[in-house]
Amino acid sequence: MWPMEYHLTAADDPSLMVPAQQVWDGQTVLRRSSEDPQEALVRGLAEAARLFPPLDASLSERQPVGLELTSEQAAEFLTHGASALSAAGLGVVLPAELTAAGARRLRARLRVGQPISDPGSGIVEGGLSGDGLRQFRWEAAIGDDALSAEEFAEIVAVKQPLVLWKGQWIRLDAEDLPKLVDLVGRSGEFTGVEALSVALAGRYDTADIGSVDVVADGPLRDLVDRLRGAGQVTEPYLKDIDATLRDYQHRGVAWLQSMAALGFGSVLADDMGLGKTLQTIALLAGRDGDRPHLVVCPTSVVGNWERELARFAPYLPVIRHHGPDRPTTVEEFKPGAVTVTSYGLLRRDAALLTTVDWDVVALDEAQQIKNQAAQAARVARQLPARARVALTGTPVENRLSELWSIMDFANSGLLGPFARFRERYAVPVERWRDPDATARLRRTVAPFMLRRIKSDPAVAADLPPKIESVVACSLTKEQATLYQAAVTALLDEQNLGQGITRQGRVLKLLTALKQICNHPAQYLGQTGPVPGRSGKLARATEMLAEIVDSGDRAVVFTQYREMGDLLAKHLSTTLRLPKVPFLHGGVTRAARDAMVAAFQTDDTAPPLLLISLKAGGTGLNLTRATHVLHYDRWWNPAVEDQATDRAHRIGQTRTVNVHKLVTAGTLEERISALLEQKRSLADAVVGAGETWLANLDDADLRALVTLSTDNVDD
Repeated sequence: MWPMEYHLTAADDPSLMVPAQQVWDGQTVLRRSSEDPQEALVRGLAEAARLFPPLDASLSERQPVGLELTSEQAAEFLTHGASALSAAGLGVVLPAELTAAGARRLRARLRVGQPISDPGSGIVEGGLSGDGLRQFRWEAAIGDDALSAEEFAEIVAVKQPLVLWKGQWIRLDAEDLPKLVDLVGRSGEFTGVEALSVALAGRYDTADIGSVDVVADGPLRDLVDRLRGAGQVTEPYLKDIDATLRDYQHRGVAWLQSMAALGFGSVLADDMGLGKTLQTIALLAGRDGDRPHLVVCPTSVVGNWERELARFAPYLPVIRHHGPDRPTTVEEFKPGAVTVTSYGLLRRDAALLTTVDWDVVALDEAQQIKNQAAQAARVARQLPARARVALTGTPVENRLSELWSIMDFANSGLLGPFARFRERYAVPVERWRDPDATARLRRTVAPFMLRRIKSDPAVAADLPPKIESVVACSLTKEQATLYQAAVTALLDEQNLGQGITRQGRVLKLLTALKQICNHPAQYLGQTGPVPGRSGKLARATEMLAEIVDSGDRAVVFTQYREMGDLLAKHLSTTLRLPKVPFLHGGVTRAARDAMVAAFQTDDTAPPLLLISLKAGGTGLNLTRATHVLHYDRWWNPAVEDQATDRAHRIGQTRTVNVHKLVTAGTLEERISALLEQKRSLADAVVGAGETWLANLDDADLRALVTLSTDNVDD
């Protein structure tokens, strides 16, 4: 039997509790209430009995002080009654071990791996070999204690919802108990990568009893410990690298080497500018050299990889798989040589590249394979390699599917098939912000991803400061007229349509408004005149003139080719400069390399470099710039940050000033505020695509684009 005692408490001080016996004896000190204490006790007991019927028995007593509950009644009280009474304002005090937080429950647990019976056995160097890693069995557990088959049978045989076990009460769930009886004792086998994924996540989802704890045993437990400890290795093997690595770079190379030695791929996700290229070259230089290596990167940085290899490891042979003279046979990829190719040629020459037995395959700017269904992603996953390395400063730009694609290249199968990943992680995290799913995902991928950001204390000491500011710009009357006309034309339509039709119309409007904010000539498709028509251009010209006069250099980013052409001509004329170079997607690789080299080393070259955000937002070293100006805003902060990091990176010795131009009173100003919210989501491995703006309802859309005329020039 389970004893229950009644107490009376003061309404203004619930911590003051008087036993019912003292109330009936007239000893209560609760005199602040006008109500008679005995009447208050009976009234409260009647209310409690309405919510928990077994208490009716006390109402027939003359002076009730408590009640003896059966085990079934006690279990019902703990499961439902206590919460109902608390919700009604009736105080309930339970022993700590019987509260929801402290209760010890009989539950199922999944044990993966086998205990090591031979002290000489253990991890097979190089991955997931051995049955001892893959086998699993279901067991019963109470707290952290596993039960033997005999102990489990003994508890089940009691057939009571509350059982006294080794001096402590445990609760049995009548609904789950038959499922546990059916499950406990079963065994089976995962694939090696499934076993590792489950062990790292620490939880396993079942259809019948929900999510259960996972315990790794034997060699698998040792492997998990080694993976989680790989980042603690600080002394890499460095072979003749012509560079002085910083401490965090030493740790990065050691981590890459440890992961490769264990037979796993890695994702080096350092902030842009922290030396991912150098760390990767150090990894390549330290390998045995019995197979060729492959580096895949955007076309714009093929030349940069060739130069960096020649600079840091000049003894490594480099094969350019680019242009009409690129290799066409497997035999041309010599052991120990580093082949550098582009994502475009990876797709085009897939039949050749997937037949080479590579040693290390490294994907630079690995977000290029973020679309798991795209051909480049599929080919990358098919490349045979001993070790795989993905380099990216933005492992998640928009959606978790991007993380799956990159991680599936590095360690195929770790996150399961894409459909299961979407069900288990992407939907719960992105749609519901599920903290448990987020934690499981982080535990699973953390050992295979190394990310250092510039604000980390170990990194910040090696970088100068970065000062970011938003520069408010006004509209000219011409801009205001065009802006209002574009908004009115769309929002006054009776029906914007649905689905893709509506999305297309809204995105077209947003693009038009951004172009108007940039310059009317861009929106109208004109080549001039340029001066006097754009408040943003006027402000940018003032700022750049001051930068040039002070002897500094600046990089100017725009996402529009047309605006870049207008800026190049205008700035050359207005600031009396030689032709200001504009690096965009139509520039040849040789020409873009020459532009970068001139900006970095030639004192007679223009101190300004215009760059199309898509063409030059990644893979360039522009450390001579002390100012970065974003003429128009990209609606993904990760892309903006990548562009900024062309200047704010290792090798920079001066403060970098980042200026983000925003036209006040327009959608640019409102989106600028929203960008900070989106940035915080990206930091938590969650993002949203650009189309989120197009999916706003009519009221929110109108609020976003409506023009405030307070900032129109007179």
